[in-house]
Amino acid sequence: MKRILLLPLFVLLFSCGGTPSKYEKLIADVVQTDRGVKIDLNFKADKLKEIRQISVADSIKIITDSFNAERNKQMASLEKTLSVFTESIEKAKAASRPSQTMINSYQSSIDKTREQIDALRKSVPGELTKYESRDTNEILAVVVRCTYTIDEPLTKKRVTETFDFFLSPDATIFYSKKRVKE
Repeated sequence: MKRILLLPLFVLLFSCGGTPSKYEKLIADVVQTDRGVKIDLNFKADKLKEIRQISVADSIKIITDSFNAERNKQMASLEKTLSVFTESIEKAKAASRPSQTMINSYQSSIDKTREQIDALRKSVPGELTKYESRDTNEILAVVVRCTYTIDEPLTKKRVTETFDFFLSPDATIFYSKKRVKE
């Protein structure tokens, strides 16, 4: 009778001890899939650690910083263009026989460039609208650092690699991965 009661307990203990983390299965699937084809590379996760969570607030900051950097590049380019047109109009006005057509053309270009600069200054990232009604503490993704060993398909040698995997918090969606340089 005791054996019958202990048997399920042993099965439970051994099955829990060998249970992979909730991220390991998804990472193993990602690593062992090439263009939609699953390949058995004898995947073994050596180290697996959640290193960061990305919240709505983090995502908003990333989007805003990226947008501002791109906007600053565009504004610098437009400011340079504005400077060139301003110099050109000054030269056209100072010519011995000023061409009103050229002056008008440069002025039109200056006006359009200023309008573009003003529009850029007022612009905001359009992608932020999807976060308007969301809690800024909501976790959108997790970054899991995984050091794993696989059988390299071409060389047939065992290799160890370390990547940061960007995954959904429930470990159902893979977003991207980035090699960790050590």
